[in-house]
Amino acid sequence: MDRNKKNQTLIEQVQQLLKLGEVYYSQRIYAEALSCYQQSLKISQTIPDQRLTAIALFSLGWVYQKLEAEDGQYEQMRASHHQCLEIAQSINDRWLIASSAISLGRTYLELKQYNLAIDYTQQGLAIAQEIHHLSLELNALVGLRQSYQALGQTIPLTVASVIPSGQSVLAELGINSEDLKVSRHNPHRVHYRAVINWLTKYHPPHDTQNLEQVKGYLESFYHLCEANNWKAASALISVNLNTPTLEEFHNQLKTWGYYTNQAKLYENLLFKVDPAWDTVCLNGLANVRTARGDYAEAIALQQQHAEIAAANQDPQSQGYALGNIGLNYYYLGQYTDAIDYLQRSLNILRQLEDYRAEQMFLGNLGLAYYGLGDYQQAVTCHQQALELARTHQNRRGEGEALGNLGNAYAGLGDFVKAIEHHQQHLAITREVGDRQAEGNALGNLGNAYQHLGYAAEAIEYQHLSLTLARELQDRRGEAVSLCILGNAYFSQSNYSQANTCYSQSLQMSREIQDRRCESQVLTGLGLINDAQGNYEQAVEYHQQALRIAQEIGDRGSESTILGHLGNAYLGLENYAEAIQCHQQSLEIAWETNDRDQERLALADLGGTAFCVGQYEQALDFYQRSLELSQELQNQRGEATMLGNLGTTLLQLEQYPEAQNHLLIALEKSNAIHFLANKAMVLRSLAELHQKLGQLEQAMKYCNEALAIATELNIPLLHDCQELAAQLSVSTLQSK
Repeated sequence: MDRNKKNQTLIEQVQQLLKLGEVYYSQRIYAEALSCYQQSLKISQTIPDQRLTAIALFSLGWVYQKLEAEDGQYEQMRASHHQCLEIAQSINDRWLIASSAISLGRTYLELKQYNLAIDYTQQGLAIAQEIHHLSLELNALVGLRQSYQALGQTIPLTVASVIPSGQSVLAELGINSEDLKVSRHNPHRVHYRAVINWLTKYHPPHDTQNLEQVKGYLESFYHLCEANNWKAASALISVNLNTPTLEEFHNQLKTWGYYTNQAKLYENLLFKVDPAWDTVCLNGLANVRTARGDYAEAIALQQQHAEIAAANQDPQSQGYALGNIGLNYYYLGQYTDAIDYLQRSLNILRQLEDYRAEQMFLGNLGLAYYGLGDYQQAVTCHQQALELARTHQNRRGEGEALGNLGNAYAGLGDFVKAIEHHQQHLAITREVGDRQAEGNALGNLGNAYQHLGYAAEAIEYQHLSLTLARELQDRRGEAVSLCILGNAYFSQSNYSQANTCYSQSLQMSREIQDRRCESQVLTGLGLINDAQGNYEQAVEYHQQALRIAQEIGDRGSESTILGHLGNAYLGLENYAEAIQCHQQSLEIAWETNDRDQERLALADLGGTAFCVGQYEQALDFYQRSLELSQELQNQRGEATMLGNLGTTLLQLEQYPEAQNHLLIALEKSNAIHFLANKAMVLRSLAELHQKLGQLEQAMKYCNEALAIATELNIPLLHDCQELAAQLSVSTLQSK
């Protein structure tokens, strides 16, 4: 065999090994990928093709990154990329120089040598922009932003720009200004010229709003549509932006809350490119409807998405569509339907071994079981998702599963365990740089601390979540964070601050047409007015919230709001309306098989009966609610109902039974650090001992209740102060 033929055979062997290594790498089989790349390097060094040697070294570097991540030294990764850079420079391969320099920048970023990271990445960025290579440019911009942030330095405007260079985008779209000069008779020449001008000459100020930052992209998109260049138009909206979430342009519009603008992109492209893009557009349009609370319309679009995917023999897209239908049924409170669709989705995705999607929809399945009040099954789903994520070394998925597990444990009333999981989730979000997920983790931590009675910590975490949403300019996230922050202030009885947060959230949710959030905010405003004794205003707010929940078909929220509305009518002493609302709430819970809402509705009916002095009936409702709490393993609900039963038995002068229930409630409240309920139970125990003439013991319990109520600043404080005053007078009189 002559030398040239032998070399060609060896070149083909190297190329095959590199391709095989790439397959193993994509499947996370790093040991096999390493073997392929090492063999390709060894063979390439025997032939006069230095570029193949450089590519083998480049590929080895990224495998070493995965293998060396545990010890964090990255010695072999660094050595491989340095050797690759040297060879690339010697043969003046501009793409390889840029790629290896940017990779070295990433290596030094991992090693926390940030100045070196900046130096190498800047070298790579300059060449990437020179050769108009979009993906390399974006990788460099991300690395530079992270390095400057790690150093605590101001990020240069050229690095902070949301949009990459226009010339790189034009190269990605296959549009060349020189070609236009030759093709003067092109009927769409004016539109292409406009695209070039918008992408290369439009430079908005850095501090303008996001929509203004991407105005050039939007205008270019519509010009490409006018030119009937649907392929380029779809490629343009698929460009990743230099944002903290690194999303494609069309998805980033959703993150920013520009649903109308996003929907228009999909409406223009639908049925214009190919079936694959039709599924993207239908899925996108459905997600816009979901974000706005139009769940029925979202389901119709996802059904169309599923049909096209099936006809196009695209099982993966079909699986996603079915899963998203299930998610919308979850939002509608139709949890059984949600479970059915999510199970069908998982059956497809498991056959495809799409582990990331399987983990995601397992999480959604857990949410559906959570909606049914089956928190233990929710825990099982999220635990499976966690194991799947860890098996496939998916840190982001691991964080998602931990966050969902935290919420499931919160459903079980175990907020201490919930906090543990949310803190683990938070640590992972910061490790992987997922800022949006970090905001979710902070918000969940705030909720858990709020339920434990730690209002100050709850507010602190919610403020951090809100700050992140604003930093990311995630308008939907900001509206939700403001609403939840309002809830935290409300729990602290800081009604002025709560009202401010709710009002801001209401305005924003209406601007972005997030009707679900709008309904939740109106509910919060109703609760403020109820707490302040403005019962008529409370009824008005709850009725507005109820109308929205009914319009968007959110049966779960409808049931919850009816409960709040019933309590507001109770304040107006309109007992008939109160009972009717609580009965309707209970009926919806039965209809949707929502065991947890059934538990709450029974408790509300018990509270109504207690207020009108029908203590025997109150006992019956509280007992049924207690049994459901125990069945659902909801420790918080169990402690609350035991306390309510004890207080009701106290009114019936059944003192031994009352004391027994109250002491068990106290023990359970202590076990889960349920401070607000502990204070209520202590207050009832104080009254019990007062009635028994045991004034010293009564005062002891009252002072403990008073201390907690003062710390939490809850309405019970006034009752404790009154009882303490009565006990003081009685003690003096007894001496």
